[in-house]
Amino acid sequence: MMMKPVLILSLVAVTALTACGRKGNNNMFGNRQSFDGQYFRVKLDKDRDNRAAFVVTVNDAGRSVLGAREAARHRANTYCIRQYGRSDLTWDVSPDVEDAELPIVNGALVLSGECQGWR
Repeated sequence: MMMKPVLILSLVAVTALTACGRKGNNNMFGNRQSFDGQYFRVKLDKDRDNRAAFVVTVNDAGRSVLGAREAARHRANTYCIRQYGRSDLTWDVSPDVEDAELPIVNGALVLSGECQGWR
């Protein structure tokens, strides 16, 4: 009979302690990172036949073109590091081109590239 309250208190304590590590922009789904003061929804699609090739889509790029560029760069680098252990990649259209040359489709920045992988 004493076991049930101890178990409940233990579960409450463990649950409470898991929140101690959170700070800043963390949410319950993980870290959120802002770029130029904005949060962006970023999606990366990869080619099943060639996992080095990818397309990054940053929604609502008009809120901050600079932030959208950096969000795309960050997502691509993260993908290449996870796939190949390095951040070397080649863009079809670099995020560093002039604003007028950026491929913005229906308000979303769409950049494609390829991870360099192991050479």
